[in-house]
Amino acid sequence: MEEALSSLTEKQVVNLCDGKILGYAADFMLDVCQGCLTAIVIPGDSGFFGLKKCTDLVIPWCKICKIGKDAIIVDIGFLPDKDAPKKKGFFH
Repeated sequence: MEEALSSLTEKQVVNLCDGKILGYAADFMLDVCQGCLTAIVIPGDSGFFGLKKCTDLVIPWCKICKIGKDAIIVDIGFLPDKDAPKKKGFFH
């Protein structure tokens, strides 16, 4: 099946492991020597004044299970819940 890269940016990326919607693919990594895609990039939260934080999620192409009509299913295991309260250590 052939599909344009631009159409992949319109599909939600869903983690198979927990069913979480990770976002939309905003960028792609390419191996120009081999002429193939190596990863999709889902942008993370923007930081202070819209400055970019290093929270982009890079999903290797081998972790993509299925590209469907409306979604891209990936299997990247369980991700930590960013909204969960952090455990405090001994000094906190």
